[in-house]
Amino acid sequence: SSEAPKGFAFASYRPLELIPSLSAWFAGIMLDDEPRQFFGPSKDVGSAAEGAQPAPKIGDPLTAEQADSLMGLIGVQQLPDSWKQGFFFAGYQPYGLQQVDGGPCGVIASVQALLLRSLLERAGGDPTGVLKVDEKTRQEALIDALCEVLFRHAGDNKKAVLLIPSAAGAAPLNASQVRCLQPAVFTSFEQLHFHLGQRPYRDLLFNPSGCGVPLLLYSVVWSRGVEGIRERDVDDAKTCSMIGAHGYCTQELVNLMLFGRAYSNVFDGSKRLGSAQDGWYVMQGAPARAKVGFLSLFEAKNDCIEVGSRLKGPLAPVWVVCAESHYSVLFSADPTVDPKDSDRGLELHYFDQFGRQDRELRLTVLPRSLPDHLTTGFEDGESIIDQCIRTKWKQAAVDWNGAEKVL
Repeated sequence: SSEAPKGFAFASYRPLELIPSLSAWFAGIMLDDEPRQFFGPSKDVGSAAEGAQPAPKIGDPLTAEQADSLMGLIGVQQLPDSWKQGFFFAGYQPYGLQQVDGGPCGVIASVQALLLRSLLERAGGDPTGVLKVDEKTRQEALIDALCEVLFRHAGDNKKAVLLIPSAAGAAPLNASQVRCLQPAVFTSFEQLHFHLGQRPYRDLLFNPSGCGVPLLLYSVVWSRGVEGIRERDVDDAKTCSMIGAHGYCTQELVNLMLFGRAYSNVFDGSKRLGSAQDGWYVMQGAPARAKVGFLSLFEAKNDCIEVGSRLKGPLAPVWVVCAESHYSVLFSADPTVDPKDSDRGLELHYFDQFGRQDRELRLTVLPRSLPDHLTTGFEDGESIIDQCIRTKWKQAAVDWNGAEKVL
């Protein structure tokens, strides 16, 4: 549809028919399901553009075998319709991406976290540079985040493969449709960063009603490698998937986006089970201190999840929060905050990309100041976000400063 859904305020939304350079692309809608060659960069991408980079190498469309292999690791035969959206800002918070429907929260929250990390760096210590960011800067930070995920994380800082439709108007949500995808191979961070800001790539990824989220999902997996994920990353190659029950992201997919390995765990390093006689079973967690962190309600509930210090104390004061099968973000806009520190009080901002959050949620966190009516801080009925916070800031009092708590 060319219209924004009711109730949405798309700050940068433009119907596709109003984007001139796409008219030729959409005019050639195919009469059969055979893939065609990707039409290539539009005329507005050339050597005259500031900081222009060479065009990526475009490969042949995926074979049926490759498409089946990709979707086999994704874990579903058909992506839910709720995944069909792009990455865009909706106007609730200047820095905040929008999630339209349930399902892709793990992907969007991971991008949101890395976007906030970029804004913190770009702001140079000024909180308003994050909380009141302008349109140009937030778009640049969004591209920063996608490049981090694709090139530096999944691509191991060597290359990134962006799977792009070869057929006009394709919405690749199942194995048959995924056959229309062609690999665009980028060999430098700068090359990828430049082209994501140009047509056709920006229209593929950032159109609200497009398929930017599925395309990133496929591209992250393809950049890391289907066999590489099965053979080197996950605990169980036979049962692993990127999407689990009810169309939600698995821990493997979130880890792949946050630090470039589809590991099944969030503890520090690796653990061995077994013996030298019977053989070792190796489980892998965070290999190094992450750029952005991770907190989990499962740990608060002692549900066999251990989040290590490498994710609790990341390089930037930004944390993806997993609570009740939903992913959202906590972050500090204070440049003096040490993400490793769990003893000092601080202010955190909470953002839920699915929450239609028109009010800034600022939380004051005071470790070792648990309210008298609580014994552990993890009692039933306590805010699930408060409980996640207390897995890092022990026995903390959490003040939502007049806002309604997320229960």
